[in-house]
Amino acid sequence: MLWCPAGRAQVGHDPERSPYRDVPVSHALVLSGGYLSGSGARVGAGPSNGPLLGVRYTMRLGGAFEAVFNAAGARLRRIVYNPAAAPDTTTQSVLIGDVGFQFLLTGQKSWRGLVPFFGATMGLAYGDAVPQDTSGFRFRSRFQFGPQVGIRWYASRALSLRIEGRDIMWRLRYPTKYFQYPLGAPLLVDGVDPPSEWTHNPTLTLALGIATRF
Repeated sequence: MLWCPAGRAQVGHDPERSPYRDVPVSHALVLSGGYLSGSGARVGAGPSNGPLLGVRYTMRLGGAFEAVFNAAGARLRRIVYNPAAAPDTTTQSVLIGDVGFQFLLTGQKSWRGLVPFFGATMGLAYGDAVPQDTSGFRFRSRFQFGPQVGIRWYASRALSLRIEGRDIMWRLRYPTKYFQYPLGAPLLVDGVDPPSEWTHNPTLTLALGIATRF
């Protein structure tokens, strides 16, 4: 029989003093607010730069994975180009809906209440009409997708505070008038500039998570 001194019988952290704690939350409602930025693409016609409000539902899939269902609304700035008129700045409301997943780097545990994560989503962005834009440029229904990374801190068993960065990517299509002279000088050069392009729209949000099921 192997004898072990009492002082050496335990290996690792004392459970009461361990920095790791179970995260029992399996479903959560997340309320968020933040800012979406971007260049508006090559000529600045795409919607970008504005506040963002959203709501999200997360559901534990098993292990370190969560499913994410997200809806958000933003009021974004964009430049309007019309024939025989100076460029003008306006705003456009954009609704964003997507689904995806998150991977929790600490699995089903937190480290001193912290849980870093990353993931990806895909869905649709829908912009309202901009009647003053008569150039033919439209941003209505657009497929969008992108990665996300963040960290959450569990203030209690039911509440968590979160900070998250995302890159929402969508495609812009330019009208024929952007390549013609009625706008003054052409905004884009035919045969050189593409008629469409993907744009990056980084977002930064702060959020409050509320457990709905343990």
